[in-house]
Amino acid sequence: MAQKLIYTKACNFIEEIFTLAQSTLDSLYTDCIVLTQHHQEAEVISLNDYLQPDRLLSAWKASEIYQKSQDIRVAASIWNKVYSWTTLPGVLALMTWAGVGLDAGLDNVSFVLEDDEPKALWFHDLSQTVIYPERSPLPIPEDYPGIIVDSVEALHQAVFTGLFQHNLAPMIDRVHSLTKLSKKIMWGNAVNASEGQFAELSQCTSPEAIQTDYSVLYEKAYSSVMPGRNPLYNLVRTEQINELGLPATTTVRLTCCLYAFIPPYDEQCTNCPLLKPQERIALMKEEMTKAE
Repeated sequence: MAQKLIYTKACNFIEEIFTLAQSTLDSLYTDCIVLTQHHQEAEVISLNDYLQPDRLLSAWKASEIYQKSQDIRVAASIWNKVYSWTTLPGVLALMTWAGVGLDAGLDNVSFVLEDDEPKALWFHDLSQTVIYPERSPLPIPEDYPGIIVDSVEALHQAVFTGLFQHNLAPMIDRVHSLTKLSKKIMWGNAVNASEGQFAELSQCTSPEAIQTDYSVLYEKAYSSVMPGRNPLYNLVRTEQINELGLPATTTVRLTCCLYAFIPPYDEQCTNCPLLKPQERIALMKEEMTKAE
């Protein structure tokens, strides 16, 4: 009973921070996370079950993208983009903005599905969540019974171990073994799903936290992201735009996500490395017009 009360008290404080995040951050970063019991009517599947080889192959071959391309690597890459967009933004945003380190390892999370597509990451157990007080938007209660870390390095280690070592890395290994899709493309998808959020978070987060986390994630060849070489390193470049009405620079991927290889081969992402500068400018203008 005492242990349950301790766990409940720690969870309540983490949920207080998350409630504040919901009113402070863009919904992109909070809609993809479920900390409390998921809605009973929602379809939920553990990531370990979601990543079963037979299930993956069946889903890819049934996808509209595979029907068009007849290339399982293309279908797997687009699937992988959705996986990254569901898994990364919320966890990294809470780390940078609030100093909250959620355990996103495969054994601790499930996907909440909508029409068979991942929409949110549900965390089964918050007992291993760490908090770095220097970044917390709320004062830590004196009797807080959860795990408190005293350095950014310890926060990073807690988050990256679950998110990258125990989630993205084994997922990428499995997809590669089933399809031969390049691991570099999939790590590029992970960067694509997360790198841009740091500019957005800068409006409500300290510049030091933004720069520290961004540098460790994307600018260091060896960091705490993974043992050995950092797979997120050097997968984007900055391109000058020099066009009235557009940003001065834009970020371009070093690897194509294969979206450009879906018949009839007439669509590309604005950050696609296959685009020439003038083609990119034209596509960016087209996207801006659609947004208006």
